[in-house]
Amino acid sequence: MQVTKEPLDQCQVALTIEVEEDKVVHAVDRAYREYAKYVNVPGFRKGKAPLQFVRQRIPASDVRQRAAELLVEPAYAEALKEHDITPYAQPKLELIQLELESKPFIFKAVVPLPPKVELGTYKGLSVDKPVYEVPESVIDNEIDRRRERAAEYPKVERPVKTGDLVIADIAANVEIRPTMAEPRATMIEIGGDNIPGFDDNVIGMSVDDEKTFPLTYPAEYPEEDLQGQDAEFTVKVKEVREKQIPELTDELAKKLTEGRAETVASWREELRKDAESVMGRRSEQEVETGIIDQIAQVSTISYPPVLVDLEVEDDLRDLKQQLDRAQITLEQYAQRNATTSEAILANVRIEAEKRIRAGLVLGEVAEQEKLEVTDDDVTAAIAEQASGENTTPAALRALLESRGTINSFRNRVQTKKVLDFLRGSAIMKEKVVSAQAEGTEPAEEPKAAKKEAAKKSTKSKKVSDDQ
Repeated sequence: MQVTKEPLDQCQVALTIEVEEDKVVHAVDRAYREYAKYVNVPGFRKGKAPLQFVRQRIPASDVRQRAAELLVEPAYAEALKEHDITPYAQPKLELIQLELESKPFIFKAVVPLPPKVELGTYKGLSVDKPVYEVPESVIDNEIDRRRERAAEYPKVERPVKTGDLVIADIAANVEIRPTMAEPRATMIEIGGDNIPGFDDNVIGMSVDDEKTFPLTYPAEYPEEDLQGQDAEFTVKVKEVREKQIPELTDELAKKLTEGRAETVASWREELRKDAESVMGRRSEQEVETGIIDQIAQVSTISYPPVLVDLEVEDDLRDLKQQLDRAQITLEQYAQRNATTSEAILANVRIEAEKRIRAGLVLGEVAEQEKLEVTDDDVTAAIAEQASGENTTPAALRALLESRGTINSFRNRVQTKKVLDFLRGSAIMKEKVVSAQAEGTEPAEEPKAAKKEAAKKSTKSKKVSDDQ
């Protein structure tokens, strides 16, 4: 067997492998014999016909495919051993020559190699640490949001106005849909996310009023077949309900906090603590991101493209599941976010590359500083998480093991250990920042940090423990 080795950029090597003619003949013969067991030849029992009769009834493409399967694996393994190559992931194979006659079999394997990281400075880095101040407007907005969620909608005997909840029989007829639409009972908030012109036509109507009016569906409407289409709407009002937001009182504060806060003042203090906790976590995440970005910028990081491909594939699977649950397409999602599907896909790849670089940097720091995770570290982390989830450490460990995610949990512990080390050596420059009025409910951990903790925080000899 002849093997030609060609180093490539991005931690890859190309192996062009030529398998001897006699092995090709043997593989082709074996492929024919395997197929012969299932081929019917008149005058012979299945699997008992002479091979010369069988050959005429088996497509050459099938035999070529099976012969390649028989030849590639042992030849590839021998080539790796001959050149002392440890692959990082499965190779990309290209068939160059395979004939069903006495000629060598030639194929090319592009082999991903382990990533390489040459760290720059990673200790004593100077990093900005935002200290978020929570202005009163943030608390005011959060209280208003929760009061609005607690709104009641009693029936009223008056014409419709903005803010009302209207229950009506609505039919929309469009030329592209041949059958007439049947009126359907619908609940609509006037002033909500309705198509342009709908609210203007309904405002002023009273119970039992019926009105027909033309409208045009907007170009960004979720249902693609209706985008830009002219329609005739018929609306018959059945009920008008007025939105009544409860007054801000101590009684309301006690009700909405399930008794935790006795007064509006104590409720505001609770919301402030929640907001400060959220902003504190956000600050820590920004510090960690700043440290990792600095290290990555001064380090030399190389990895095979397959690493990104696998990460992107995983991200797109997650995105598809989210879109399926929302019952929208990628194009509709892009329109709603004022972007394009191409831009979304490009951003998925960019974010995947960021996570990979971050993970490789953290893994290299862990190796150089010998920051190994012990069983005691994992036990302590499980106990801490179990306490926050109001369960027992034994129950949480059993759950992680049953789901097969204990290795991912261990990697998250590793990530935290490395980040704690880097934070401890960094020089923090606090900078007071006013928090935006984004509400006080806990912010979701950034996807990059979450996935890095689960998958790429340590150097491994394979793509991922979870693949």
